[in-house]
Amino acid sequence: MDYSLLIPALIAGIFFWIAETRKGSLKITKPHYSQTFITEVPASQTFKSIMEFATNNGYRIDDFDEHQLAVILNERMTLTSSGSLYPIYVRQNATRTEVEVGVTSKFGRALLISPVNKKFVTLRLERMVNAIKGAVFAQNKER
Repeated sequence: MDYSLLIPALIAGIFFWIAETRKGSLKITKPHYSQTFITEVPASQTFKSIMEFATNNGYRIDDFDEHQLAVILNERMTLTSSGSLYPIYVRQNATRTEVEVGVTSKFGRALLISPVNKKFVTLRLERMVNAIKGAVFAQNKER
């Protein structure tokens, strides 16, 4: 029996199983990259908009703290991506709200060595930040 195809398939299967079952925790998940934006919307409304965005767009909520206004969103694995974890922190400053969106690979820093993968991870972060900005704006424009 020829195992030349079985071994790579088994390794790929383990790789995808790890990516699909990994969960984020606010206590231990630290972002590899992050971006911050400011909004005039109060922190509690901003956090609610982010939670609604997540549930409406298929992200799994791995952990959240409604008192600290923090959440970990889990992006599902696809054929082209192992998925990412997005720690998001909302903070009220005087009259403005600061939203920090981070991204981390489900495999830690192991896959971030490649400049190509680093580019894809930071591109996903940028897309997530823009999507959250849009969700916060759209939800609070209706009110």
